[in-house]
Amino acid sequence: MDIIKKLNKLRLERNMSVYRLAELSGINQSTLANTFSRGLVPSIKHLEALCDTLGVTLAQFFTEDEEPMRLTPQETQFMHNFRKLPYNVKISIQDIVNTIPSLQN
Repeated sequence: MDIIKKLNKLRLERNMSVYRLAELSGINQSTLANTFSRGLVPSIKHLEALCDTLGVTLAQFFTEDEEPMRLTPQETQFMHNFRKLPYNVKISIQDIVNTIPSLQN
């Protein structure tokens, strides 16, 4: 996988300049410009910041066969709250969702 090529593709799909990406991600503009112009692979810390800014997770970024899944704000809030729940409550919610007839195929 060409990390720089994929970052650039995601950036262009979002009509975002390198300057704007740097501004939103909190990465120094010259550092980011060098990343793209010289093909320097960013650190994990910077790559995570770039992915967050571009609206994908690191896992989605490294998935080559699938389109990145974008969560709606409502889904993001649900997942944020779900992660705070005790394990047994998570299992109960999962059981409820799995029994909804319209989801069974």
